[in-house]
Amino acid sequence: MTMKKITEEQFFDLLSLKLSGDATAEQLKLLQEQLLLHPQWQFLYDQMMQSHTSLTDEDHKQQAYALHLVKMELQGKFDAAETADEPEEAPVTVGKRIFSYYKLHYAALAAVLLLGVIFYATRSARLPAHISNFVTRKGFKSRLLLPDGTHVWLNSDSRLSYANNLKGEKREVTLIGEAYFDVVHNAAHPFIIHTGKADIKVLGTAFNVRNYPQDKNLETTLMRGKIEVSLTDRPGEQIVLKPLEKLIVAKNNPDVAVSGKSSASADKVVVKSVTYAGVDSVVAETSWMKDKMIFSNEPLKTIAQELERRYAVTILFENHKAEDYRYTGVFDDESIDKILQIIQLSKKIDYKIDGKTITIK
Repeated sequence: MTMKKITEEQFFDLLSLKLSGDATAEQLKLLQEQLLLHPQWQFLYDQMMQSHTSLTDEDHKQQAYALHLVKMELQGKFDAAETADEPEEAPVTVGKRIFSYYKLHYAALAAVLLLGVIFYATRSARLPAHISNFVTRKGFKSRLLLPDGTHVWLNSDSRLSYANNLKGEKREVTLIGEAYFDVVHNAAHPFIIHTGKADIKVLGTAFNVRNYPQDKNLETTLMRGKIEVSLTDRPGEQIVLKPLEKLIVAKNNPDVAVSGKSSASADKVVVKSVTYAGVDSVVAETSWMKDKMIFSNEPLKTIAQELERRYAVTILFENHKAEDYRYTGVFDDESIDKILQIIQLSKKIDYKIDGKTITIK
């Protein structure tokens, strides 16, 4: 028998009823069916249920009510007076007010965004109340609207955090992973991104920052405006980028050198032009925002890391020589199986897909 599909709003209603203990047997059955039909909702369900088991009766009611408020926030119905002036297609965010009004004792609250994009706002009891923490897990991306009006597109497996609601002399955020920023201009309050290896200072501009822990290099690509980069291990030195320039900084490993025109000795810091690829001349450095993956003579080990983030899988190498095979290509909405088939045409590899684990032989 075909299972009935429901909307995200109806899913939130069912989950709220389950958390409050008011769900009927028929509603509980429908909820379980929807988790099978919509696996992207499973993470939210698991997080809520894991926390739910350790709460008091009063906390159970607050948790269910807070989930209902999150649903309303995602629909744009919560506090309509605050959102009445926003453009029709403004990005949806989870407001901090929900968490400050209803002090829940669980580690994370996940919310499903429009168009199937998922992110969750982590409000851990171990963190100070003034810290906002946004995370995207593997396989998902999110679009955020920060309190100062800055738009952020957060790539998969990334984390963005900031303190004090971005109020103060400086607007400071910390990034792990990859994000594209469109920063609201405010000359009196510069916007600063901390990456560990470098601090990026802007007044109002659009640019991409890539800072995954597994990557050998930190990259920032300027699309418009101007940014100033200060390296943490070179105090007093600033690098200014012009539009359509990319800065590459070798991280941690003193033996790593990046190719291109160097702006410093030993080729550890390089400024290059952006890379255009494909028939529509997409900028490779920001192609992830268009759901594209562009590889230019990249080793399969690096490509595997991208595939792991994009498709939320684990890739293992039995054939370690294959890690160094290099590929060039542009991929759009292909399945991971199709991508591996295409790669297989260039260099002879064998692979096995077992659920979420892929083995390269």
